[in-house]
Amino acid sequence: MRTFAKSLATVAAVAGALLGTAGPAQAAQAQIAQAQAAPAAPVVKSWQSVSTGPTWNCARTVVHKAKADVGFQACLVRNDNHDAQVVLVVVNNSASPVTISGTVTEAFGADAKCDTRTLAVGERRGCFGFTGAVPECLFGPGIPDEPQYADGLVRLTVNGVAQSMRSPQTPCVDSTIPYPPF
Repeated sequence: MRTFAKSLATVAAVAGALLGTAGPAQAAQAQIAQAQAAPAAPVVKSWQSVSTGPTWNCARTVVHKAKADVGFQACLVRNDNHDAQVVLVVVNNSASPVTISGTVTEAFGADAKCDTRTLAVGERRGCFGFTGAVPECLFGPGIPDEPQYADGLVRLTVNGVAQSMRSPQTPCVDSTIPYPPF
């Protein structure tokens, strides 16, 4: 979305310049829009207790390469208002505590950095990305006639070793049809 807003501001500035309607004020507004659309540093989020539900779509649990019996998964949570968020879920089934941190990157929200903490034996935690609107489907000339999806990427660091995985996908919002359940 940030890239789209930046591109839109650039297109507007170029179009205005080509049409001769963009003066210094419009050029300055375009530069401000580009600066505002620039990606910001991820916001640090805390790990929380987590329990999945019917609106959760989770990838299979993967054993982290840094520590046997530490599993993680990427989940996508979507509501009836066409909002979604990605959640990094980790469980420590090993015989010793581990140090974890992570990131959640979404196609529809801001990036989140998961703080560093010790995950006790038997503990399960989630780092929730930001809730954002699922993008509208694009139609028209030049748009490929294929399914459009949004998803996210999670990265879990265990004892200093990072490993990533993609979340499940969610379809774009097609306002011409009602939202299908998972």
